[in-house]
Formats: sequence, structure tokens, C-alpha cells
Amino acid sequence: MIEFTAVSCLFEIRVNDIPVICMNMTNQISTRIPVNYAITESGKQHISIKMLPVLGNTNLLEGSELKYKLELFDTTNSFRYQDEITSYQSQVIKKDETKPIIINENIFLATIPYKVKDFWKEGQDLKDVDDLRIKLEKAYGRLSNDISAGKFDLFQKKLQNREDNMVTSMYIKPNRAASRINNLIDKFSNGYSALPLLKDSIVVYSAYGKKASLKKLNGDPTLTFVNREKGKQLLLDVEFYLPKNSDVFEII
Repeated sequence: MIEFTAVSCLFEIRVNDIPVICMNMTNQISTRIPVNYAITESGKQHISIKMLPVLGNTNLLEGSELKYKLELFDTTNSFRYQDEITSYQSQVIKKDETKPIIINENIFLATIPYKVKDFWKEGQDLKDVDDLRIKLEKAYGRLSNDISAGKFDLFQKKLQNREDNMVTSMYIKPNRAASRINNLIDKFSNGYSALPLLKDSIVVYSAYGKKASLKKLNGDPTLTFVNREKGKQLLLDVEFYLPKNSDVFEII
């Protein structure tokens, strides 16, 4: 788990070059989130942070900061804290200080008992793929169309590898695992409809160029569904990889 506090910045935290959170925080947030799904094998791991100005600004604001603690918990017996693995605290931006970005990288060791489907590691290098954005948009479009057409069996099949990895790495029990997808399907069946992809969304590479996604400028997933009657929205966060000798993007 990573416990972090972010103040007045657009920040991203990655583990092994896999985003665990990206957010445009205009005030302050403090919380704890899991990072297991970004750790695919035991041994040396890499954690990085990037702090950028809140959207609309060119420099980090006075008081901007980011700090985190990476913590180990025992999940075999309830949820018990064991140890602090590593930590980081940025400088706090002072009045009249001009700084557009802060970057930090760190190494830690981890031992994991699980095995995930890390198919992307043998996938194509996406930065070498021609017309990547166009192909990504088409992949998002097909997923959105499946949902809009009520093809939920196909939707579930496309998300299966991602869900298997989440369930395995997060030690999720079978009944809760099934409810993750079922809850999404229930929302899609009851008033949530897809919005068009934003033209100013950006391609975000991860996993050392093996995965890619489209994100809004504030870091949110680009695939958005709204329930106009309830005034609510749902963001579907997916990443794609391209298997060797294939031109069909798959969710992972």
C-alpha cells in the first residue's frame, strides 16, 4: 500500500512505470491505495513521482508538495501493518519560487507470492507503432460500442485478463471478484451512456512503452459514461497492449 498526501499540484505516482494514481489536485488529498497490481515479480522494484502545476498554471503554486510512504501489510490475517518500505517528501514550494516540475525516483525490494498475466512484457513496443492514437481510439470505440449495445459477455471477456490480475494481486475473494464486473454491468444497464472521446485527450505510455491509454488533461481516464437523470458519471480506466504479430489491441 502507498499512503500519500498531495497539495496543489497535478501529480502522478508510478510503480514499475505503471500508473497507480494521477490527479489534478487543486487543494489537498491524503489517502492510502494499493500498488500490488503493479508488482509482477519478486525482487527490485521502481517507484517514481512527478509533480506538475495545477492545470492553468506554468509553475507549481506556493505550498505545493507531495509525500508518500510505501507500507507492507499482512493480508493473511485480517489487514495488519508490518513495516514501512520506503518514503519520500518533496520540498514545499515557497512564495515567489519558480519551479515547473519535480521528479523523484526510488528503488525498493518486494517479495510476492502470486503470479499475474504479464502478457504486455512480450508485446510490441508501442512507441514504434504507426498511427497509434488512431488505433487506440478505435479500440476504445469498440469497447464503448460493446457496452452501448448491451454486449456484456463480450465486454467481460475483454476485461478478463485485467480483472484476473486485480483479483490475484489484491487477494480478492471470489464473491467480491464477481461483483466488480457485475456492478459495472448493472450501471451500464441502468442509465449510464458513453460520452464521445475528447479530442484533446493525450496518449499515455506505461510499462516501459508496452502499454498505452488515453487520458484527459487532468489525468482522468478518457472513457466516460454519464447518468444524466442522477447527475453522475463513471470513468472506465483501461490500458491496452499489442501482442506480437497482431494488430488488435487487448486490455490488460
